[in-house]
Amino acid sequence: MKTSITLTFLLTLALYPYHTHSQDRKVFKVKAGEYPDHVIPYADRYQFPQFTAGKAEFVDGRSSQARLNYNYIGGHVLFVGPRMDTLEIIDKGLLKNITIGEKSYRFDKQFGYSEVIGTYRRASLGKREVLARIGTEKGGPYGISYTASSVTTYRSYSSDQAATTKKLNANAEGLFSYRKAYFLIDNNNRFYIPGAGSVKKLYPAYKKQIDQYLRENPVDFGKEQDLARLLAYCDTLDK
Repeated sequence: MKTSITLTFLLTLALYPYHTHSQDRKVFKVKAGEYPDHVIPYADRYQFPQFTAGKAEFVDGRSSQARLNYNYIGGHVLFVGPRMDTLEIIDKGLLKNITIGEKSYRFDKQFGYSEVIGTYRRASLGKREVLARIGTEKGGPYGISYTASSVTTYRSYSSDQAATTKKLNANAEGLFSYRKAYFLIDNNNRFYIPGAGSVKKLYPAYKKQIDQYLRENPVDFGKEQDLARLLAYCDTLDK
């Protein structure tokens, strides 16, 4: 497996809304000139308490096993290399699936990694959760979105141990908190922003039934429970 030592912390303005972390709504303060991955505790930066056995599978049939973890800063899946350094998979565009323990992740070049939290006939429900900059001590909140191709004012971190880690590039203290977004992922690994149109695109033979369901059962497309309920209904149509 090829590796890359450089990670990119991707931050853009208001292309897609992220929702607040549902567990504790923690907010972390990072001063100008500080390293976010040094200030934010390990247990809050990573999804798993330690790097866990997993596997990366590629569309060309290759696979590789490693100890993996999901880093909320930038939303990357990282692995431990032969020299015990923390590295990122470089050929992400060829990824088919990643497993870490019992969890599964998919990758999209625009939206990044998403954890698969539900599987249905025509699609999977994906969740992308990141630690995003939400504002500063001197100003109001930012509109925030992550896309994997964006140019940003923050550039990150090769690893927790690397000497080339970048400092926060701002004149004021930054506030970071958890944000999440949901995606519909079709069986060809294409990502869709949830909405009536994207659901009907996945189930094109049942547009009228879906419209009727949405009229009678309003859906908040930013809520996991509502999306799961809608997709479960669509599966009852597609037998």
